[in-house]
Amino acid sequence: MKLINRYIRREIISTFAAVLLVLIAILLVQRLAFYLNQVINGSLSQSAVFSLLGLQIVRFVTELLPLSFLLASILAFGRLYKDSEMTALYALSMPVKRLYRILLQIGIPLSLFLLILNFWIVPEIAQIQDVVLKKAREDAQLTILKPGVFQKFANGKHTIYVQSIDTENGALRNIFIKSNTDKKDDFALLTAEKSEETKKNNEYVVTLAQRGTQEIDENNVRFIILEQGSRTSYLEEYAEVTYFDTLRLRIDVDNSNSWPSAISWSLGTLLQIDNPYVTRELQRRLSGPISIFLLILIIPALSHSKPRQGRFNKLILGVIFYVFYFNFIGMGLAWITSGKIPASIGIWWVHIVMFIFAFYIYRRYNRSL
Repeated sequence: MKLINRYIRREIISTFAAVLLVLIAILLVQRLAFYLNQVINGSLSQSAVFSLLGLQIVRFVTELLPLSFLLASILAFGRLYKDSEMTALYALSMPVKRLYRILLQIGIPLSLFLLILNFWIVPEIAQIQDVVLKKAREDAQLTILKPGVFQKFANGKHTIYVQSIDTENGALRNIFIKSNTDKKDDFALLTAEKSEETKKNNEYVVTLAQRGTQEIDENNVRFIILEQGSRTSYLEEYAEVTYFDTLRLRIDVDNSNSWPSAISWSLGTLLQIDNPYVTRELQRRLSGPISIFLLILIIPALSHSKPRQGRFNKLILGVIFYVFYFNFIGMGLAWITSGKIPASIGIWWVHIVMFIFAFYIYRRYNRSL
């Protein structure tokens, strides 16, 4: 039986490695396209692209490991059923419980590995990624704005023209900005009163300034700080002019390059601070290892097939279960953030509901044999 156990484990592990690599490759290609677009727009230095991709791999592993384990187990058992190897093993009086034992022998180390990643390694990687990203954006600061060229930012919300840029300190001279007002206004006046926002699609704002500088805040969001200028709001029936000493304009659409700040929180922070956001992050990190044990309950049932059934018949059912499970987890995390449910309840109800469902499948499958 030890030989059989090693054979099945090897089949699952080899399939698991292949599935995980394929899924990571898909996400890396998608992320590479996103970073290259940032490089083309001038908001990211091209020298940092591969460094950021390498740091993303660890995060992808934590997100894809449970799904890869589920798909690999179903595919491995499906092949054994298709080739009648499982039928031969059952004929040798191999109990079904042995399948669960083999899955636990793989699932327990994976859960421990996922715990180590979520609580120790990923927070450190997130802090390194934040430093690399900020440096990459600072390196691209001199190239994002080009003198003498009209450029669009924030998905076309702002059209910016700069007459000249000082190559020594990056100071901007004679700046023209046209902003559409049919989107959220991201202007923030520091020393002058902010004019009334407008909502007409044909209305716009023109901002002129004698000089300005670029700034990247602690969240890696890029701004232009304008000095000594005016802001003219062209309304449907009249124009309104506001003069300012200093104005702060956000030229990034979002900071989607960055990871959520909670990912970088250490285990000590999660255990010492008592608030809903910390509780939410703690439960999120625990959900991956817990999910592996719930998936083990349903894998033998989902992978079981009759001689004439296809190998991938129940693979879709496994994917559907996984999608529902992790969508419910995401919904529960969102409810914690919005305050719809207490943090003490959190997403435990999702695990309980899914455990009841998985245990029902487990009992029904074992009775049918």
